Amino acid sequence: MRFYLFLSAVIVSAIPFAAQANAGSDRASWLQLVYERSSVSSDGGSNSSSSGQQSLIETVMRNTDDGVVLRYDLPRDEAGNTRTKFWYFPADVLERPDGSLELLDVDSVKSRIDQWLTQRNIPREACGHWTHGGGFPYRVDCDPDSILDQIEAFDLRMPRLEAGAEFSHPMASSPGILERLAAPRTGYFVVLSIDQQKARAEEAKNALILAQMLDEDLSREQAESDAAQTDFQGSIRMEFDLEPTGSVIKMSMRTNAVVTNPDGTRETKTSLVTVERHDVEAAKAQFGY
Repeated sequence: MRFYLFLSAVIVSAIPFAAQANAGSDRASWLQLVYERSSVSSDGGSNSSSSGQQSLIETVMRNTDDGVVLRYDLPRDEAGNTRTKFWYFPADVLERPDGSLELLDVDSVKSRIDQWLTQRNIPREACGHWTHGGGFPYRVDCDPDSILDQIEAFDLRMPRLEAGAEFSHPMASSPGILERLAAPRTGYFVVLSIDQQKARAEEAKNALILAQMLDEDLSREQAESDAAQTDFQGSIRMEFDLEPTGSVIKMSMRTNAVVTNPDGTRETKTSLVTVERHDVEAAKAQFGY
């Protein structure tokens, strides 16, 4: 639900990339994503909240002429259980100098997908469809490059941030201006307005996903028509904490939106997503990894 969590990659225009992966091999970082979200209805009949966290271990494997080879995997305490549900990790990717990522060893990943489908008795025809199992909804994902989408949610690599520079986000109506965080923090923040048309497009897409999971009939035209009658007003505040090298070590994104439904009822939706990079050894001491 990209409208609700806004986990899409951030975009900054015309600012050079700052190198994030350090030279040398076997340097590992623990990437932690924590989220909180809530929805409160004006009629008091539909209130909900949820929270959780996910983690990835990123290891710098080697430097090449084409860029840095990174390996992403799950922490040991999560690996066994999660790998029985999904096939994404471990995965090796190449980070090019421009910041783009390329999945490596694609044939091995395809083989892992085939094994996953077989073990879960999922027909190949189900690929791309949404379903509900194990207590949560999920997409039957069979595309190897989806690994890059998973990594994107944790990725703190981004163009170099500077006070006064324009900063945008896929769900924002226009760029905002980066400002410095108050001392003693070192970094920047920006406040953006939610783009109503993009929010409506996400609302229609989410309605289609829900209908697919519930095996209900809903055409794209009807979903888009319903979403067009829904009003979205709100803001996105993003904060970036920097380490001494200038690299982003923590990013938080808070969204606040008031949604007015076609029947006149209102929902206040809020979410906070925080992604933070920790040294693995420090993570062991602080979080028991």
